[in-house]
Amino acid sequence: MNDGLYMILALLYVSAVLSLSAVALRKGFWSSEEARKGVHVLVSFSVFLIAYCISSPFLRLAGPMIFIVMNGFIGYKTGSRMTGLVLYPLSLLILTSAMNLGFLSPRSLVAASLTMGLGDGAAAVAGMRMGEHRLGRKTLEGSEAMFAVTFLVFLLSGENWSMSFMAAAVIAAAEALSPHGLDNLIVPLIAAVFAEVI
Repeated sequence: MNDGLYMILALLYVSAVLSLSAVALRKGFWSSEEARKGVHVLVSFSVFLIAYCISSPFLRLAGPMIFIVMNGFIGYKTGSRMTGLVLYPLSLLILTSAMNLGFLSPRSLVAASLTMGLGDGAAAVAGMRMGEHRLGRKTLEGSEAMFAVTFLVFLLSGENWSMSFMAAAVIAAAEALSPHGLDNLIVPLIAAVFAEVI
């Protein structure tokens, strides 16, 4: 399969995720926050195409750029918070650029994207459903979920137990302490550094 077909597949996948989210929101299956986090979780899997399938550096960047524009448009039309909507694909754009330049491995790009997508999604759900102990704007339960998912992501990416534990602890703390919305930029960048260095 060539780059063009992989790009079409990625765009179809992201479009399907956005459509599913819109339907779930309109039908009342998800709240606006759940729909937003659902998009984060599901779109994070598209990074496998960027990291391992698309060979053109330009086309690798096209996905995150399109996602930035689409998220910005959706946020503008729905009145949603723009910070997180735009910063998450921006972080992916920065990390993909780093991979294109040889500073980041595909494995590290995937680990960083999944840490943000799955970890932040799990933290949001745990915080909304079970959060009883506040940590400023976040909850202890959300931070525990972020830690658990990050730990698993790093283990599955090939890191050992102790390094996965250390990465998960630092990343969960960074997510908890990040100013509102900035975790979408800070967490993937820290996760990428950990994945590349350890």
